[in-house]
Amino acid sequence: MRTTLLFVHGRNQASPRAIADDPARLRAYVEAKKRGWLAGLSRGLVLAGAGPVDEADAVFPFYGNHFQRLIAEHEARGGRRPELELGESADEQETRLVDAKAAALIDAVTSLGFDPARELAYTDPGLAHRVDGRDLADELGWGDALRVPLLRSALQFLSRKTGAPAAIIEQFLTDVAYYLEFDGMRAAVLDIAEAALRDRNPDGGPVVVVGHSLGSVVAYDLLTRLAGDVDVRLFVTAGSPLGYPIVQKNLLGKRTGRPPSVPVRVPARRAAWVNVYDVRDFVSLVHPIARTFDGAAADQVVDEQAFNPSHPHSIADYLADPDVAGPIGRALQAA
Repeated sequence: MRTTLLFVHGRNQASPRAIADDPARLRAYVEAKKRGWLAGLSRGLVLAGAGPVDEADAVFPFYGNHFQRLIAEHEARGGRRPELELGESADEQETRLVDAKAAALIDAVTSLGFDPARELAYTDPGLAHRVDGRDLADELGWGDALRVPLLRSALQFLSRKTGAPAAIIEQFLTDVAYYLEFDGMRAAVLDIAEAALRDRNPDGGPVVVVGHSLGSVVAYDLLTRLAGDVDVRLFVTAGSPLGYPIVQKNLLGKRTGRPPSVPVRVPARRAAWVNVYDVRDFVSLVHPIARTFDGAAADQVVDEQAFNPSHPHSIADYLADPDVAGPIGRALQAA
């Protein structure tokens, strides 16, 4: 039985409106996205001395347009965006949406040694003394007079440290918050991914799962959700926010306050889950992740550091790394 290669893309993959409205152009758009992943993987396989991948074995569930449409419909109904500048909302779900985005930002800057008192001393010296020595984990309960300048300062700090534009960072945090806090949006994305996998692999045969960016969270949730027997040979996460505490607290089935577990379908053997990150990639700043997942066998989760030449968050560059492509190639070729 041939092994299915499941690619799960991240945020910001939606097509332009003109393409979305034309089925033929949309198919070509999605195929081009999939070939971009395959091109990166092909380079990595050559460097790793592994055989090529048959494009027919690769599955690329495309949820980008649907996810974007669900967000747009929410906002058109008057639902709030999780803007960092917003104060507390009367609606509990909208409050959680704002807080999830803020918490993800704090998770990221904490990993870089963010000192709020020092940063605010440049822009809001009158507030700097109020945060000196305080635990950033308590920030979400502070009043707006302190909260808003602190979050703005944290966003500027993260942009400066990683070189990523603040607008790009904020949009990523927005999409993560929507996915984590709206169960309907999460379910819709997972439905698309599961349907594509089952269409290609109806009998639950061997599969290699590769998730990038937000797609790594979707892939994790998918492995948790799958009811049928699926023979997962390898789980790969690239440029992943799975190390962020706010993400871990909200993984599917894990809203318990305890450390998340490795999905049960990831085999308990060495290097069954490979997580790759670039230290300049703001999405995967909280690394390594192996020690943060409960119940992992020794060396089951392996963290690999990459250096992506074209862009820190490039999935093609991640897959071109032989330390990532090699395990994928071996898993695909295993009997």
